[in-house]
Amino acid sequence: MRVIAGICLALLFAFPVQADPTLVMARSSAKAAHVMDVLRETLPEYGYSVAHVQRCDGGMAEFDYKTDYYRVIFFGKVEEVRSILARHPQMAPYLPLKIVVIAENNETLLAAMDPRALDPMFPDDPELQLQFSHWYNDIQAMLNEMRQLKK
Repeated sequence: MRVIAGICLALLFAFPVQADPTLVMARSSAKAAHVMDVLRETLPEYGYSVAHVQRCDGGMAEFDYKTDYYRVIFFGKVEEVRSILARHPQMAPYLPLKIVVIAENNETLLAAMDPRALDPMFPDDPELQLQFSHWYNDIQAMLNEMRQLKK
């Protein structure tokens, strides 16, 4: 359980929130559980499959971080992920893609790593950099949809 909590903490705090270009965030006035349900329905509309949903709120309590709802949704396109990992095994920590969904006061916070932040790791692979941009655009579009959800 401590390993899971550590992963969740790392996801949340690995990227400082202040104007850091490696983090993409959105707030929704809808309840976190509703946002998660809609996000799970939205991912396939963009061609992604949900690989796993990790519940982190219990483990976070061990670190005195209190939240009513804290989930990480792992998602991707299976063949795309396999193909990228075959060419670039160093991408394994970043795949599948992840979005964090956290209840915060009366709102829901969603956060994801901006895949374009990985560009400097692959300066000689314009195809992969194009893929990062595509993922970014999809994540932004999905987060924009979540922003529009009503309570």
